[in-house]
Amino acid sequence: MHTIFVQIAAYRDPELVPTVLDCIAKAKYPDSLHICIGWQHSPDENIDEIKNLPQVKIIDVLHTQTKGACWIRSKIQQRYDDETYTLQLDSHHRFLQDWDVELIDMMNLTGSKKPIITSYAGMYRPSDNQLLNIEPYKMVASNFTPGGTILFRPHSIEGWENLTSPIPARFVSGHFFFTIGEHCEEYKYDPNIYFAGDEISLSIRSYTLGYDLFHPHKTIIWHEYTREGRTKHWTDFDGNNAEKGIVEKPWWEMDNDSKRRLRHMLQEEDNGIDLGIYGLGNVRSHHDYERYAGINFLNRKLHPLTLKGVNPPINDDNAWAELVETEYNLTLDIPFTENFKFIYIGVENEKGEVIYREDLTEYKPQLNVVFKSFDKPEKWVYWPVDIDGNWYDRQDIIL
Repeated sequence: MHTIFVQIAAYRDPELVPTVLDCIAKAKYPDSLHICIGWQHSPDENIDEIKNLPQVKIIDVLHTQTKGACWIRSKIQQRYDDETYTLQLDSHHRFLQDWDVELIDMMNLTGSKKPIITSYAGMYRPSDNQLLNIEPYKMVASNFTPGGTILFRPHSIEGWENLTSPIPARFVSGHFFFTIGEHCEEYKYDPNIYFAGDEISLSIRSYTLGYDLFHPHKTIIWHEYTREGRTKHWTDFDGNNAEKGIVEKPWWEMDNDSKRRLRHMLQEEDNGIDLGIYGLGNVRSHHDYERYAGINFLNRKLHPLTLKGVNPPINDDNAWAELVETEYNLTLDIPFTENFKFIYIGVENEKGEVIYREDLTEYKPQLNVVFKSFDKPEKWVYWPVDIDGNWYDRQDIIL
């Protein structure tokens, strides 16, 4: 009988209890689940409804004592006990019926001895448990950040209705990651990575350890993306709480140290850090991953096929010399909207793929956007979210 080690990192999240209950209820073999929760909580939080379930083990941590996402994931990973498979999640999810069997079947369809099934999950709304989409997503790179990480965006998989097996992936998601249990022993979570950079680290390190990356061809798991009603780690770990001694240090200090480690591991810079067991694997090389994924880390460049989300591998060293991006300077007239939380502004190409995004948190009648792209922008999207986290009607404006 197979077993699944379910790893859930939770930070002051009211969705934790319904997530665990749905995970167990929708599994075909609920007794095969071994769920370990890194429960980072304030003193007044209560999870009595799940803490004594036979499938559940709790790592109980006061929220002011934590050190970031990968720190708690490292603690959880250490509870691995030779389970057949492992599923890494956040604490705000919903599940397809028989999700456990579906994921195992998908792994078998890949033909790989060390497959990873991963992607940005679908979207759901906690207020009424509504699942907001059925189409599966692939992860598409958008750009490098100044700190050296890569931003990803979900793109619907073209022609997914006709697919019968997972598709190759170049990136993995930290909130939906399913693979063989041995990954917990081969890949040691670096507790010094704060938050940003976790996914590209998980991608390249897993790949160099010999794992093959795949996106699911159907939606199995849904995720809550707005963070509505949840206190974030960086909200608690601000300068005021650090000065008062409530927390050890502000989040940005942890984040800066984290990104130095990440840049060294990605070979964007050599800063002399000894990564020890948290470095790359030795089955494939750093350059193997660059060629496969279409990334030049040193020069922080992404291949146009990578930006378009074309399935890997790229495996073309010569193509970089032919790359030419065009700079676009657009002035967008923003419709007036009252009582919004933020306004999604997206620029899309002719295929509807996002080539630029910005979220407005205060109203501006006009927005000037400057960006480089290999694709010509065809339209821009105006899509507000109200203060309760509900989306208004989307407006597509042809450029």
